[in-house]
Amino acid sequence: MGMNHATQHLSATEEAFLQALLWEEGHLLRGPATRAAEAHGLSLLRCLEPANRLSPKLHGEALNRLRERACPAAEWPWDDQSGDEVLKQLWARLAASAYKKMN
Repeated sequence: MGMNHATQHLSATEEAFLQALLWEEGHLLRGPATRAAEAHGLSLLRCLEPANRLSPKLHGEALNRLRERACPAAEWPWDDQSGDEVLKQLWARLAASAYKKMN
């Protein structure tokens, strides 16, 4: 899997994982996405802001529709990276996207 460093958006696998994590949190379940995030030290709260800015599929009506469906199947999409590394990369992508818009 892995992350696509060339994009300033989330990959489909990253979106699916974060949707599964949000679904589990919204249903108060400790499912596979929650366990994977915990194992890698990824805090949903800390990654939510950059993830929201990088993907329209993680906020507003998209989240409301997500709650109505079954939990998306997803695996940890960031290979062996830790939660802190993932968080740094999400913020770096967001900064690169903002810089690109300014120039």
